[in-house]
Amino acid sequence: MRSQRVTITLLAAALLVPSPARAQEASATGSQAPRVHLALRTGFGVPLGKYADVRNAGFVDSDVNALSDDIHGAIPLWLDAGYRLSPHLMLGGYFVFGVVLPKVAPAAAPLSGGCPEGVDCSATGVRFGVQAQYAFSPGQFLDPWVGLGLGYEWISTRLEGVLFSNPIEASSSHSGPELLHVQGGVDLRLSPSFAVGPFASLSGMQYTTCTTELSGEEVDCEIEDGAWHGWLVFGVRGTLGL
Repeated sequence: MRSQRVTITLLAAALLVPSPARAQEASATGSQAPRVHLALRTGFGVPLGKYADVRNAGFVDSDVNALSDDIHGAIPLWLDAGYRLSPHLMLGGYFVFGVVLPKVAPAAAPLSGGCPEGVDCSATGVRFGVQAQYAFSPGQFLDPWVGLGLGYEWISTRLEGVLFSNPIEASSSHSGPELLHVQGGVDLRLSPSFAVGPFASLSGMQYTTCTTELSGEEVDCEIEDGAWHGWLVFGVRGTLGL
């Protein structure tokens, strides 16, 4: 009888005291995983689609409607912040600031899109919104993930210089909802709290409003027929878990 009690006691101790294998399994499934998710991304964004099917922007030709008529692309600085509801699922928000790279318009057609010769141009874009991400292998060295998000976007342009022998100072902005973006990548886990890896993101959005100023005065800017546009962004991100 006494030997039976000793056996039962040893079995109970074995169940209550985690073995190294069980502790490793718990770590791999993320039972002690960090809950706060922070990430920093950068790369290159390729413009897709149009500002609008018909657009009157005041100082460009009315048929210059594709984003690629004006810009080569954008270099984003992308911040993520969120909370892990489980080792697999993260909910949070994102903020993207992009430096836009304008094209140069040909001298024979300075209003045909891009930056006219002799004019200094600069452009920036901002996106922000909410997102969800799902990790397939939390705690493992290779951790593929996918995500969905939605939000809002602004893009602003400024021109200053001489055009047709006259000084020009103009600015414009376009904004509208980011109705969906899909994203995915692979994290290479370098420590329990830090990972780095490639990612790609594809968004779909529409501009709904625009404003234009010419020499300090507002001029007409109308989006008569909206069109779809988006960004194909690819690059690298680093994540930190707290």
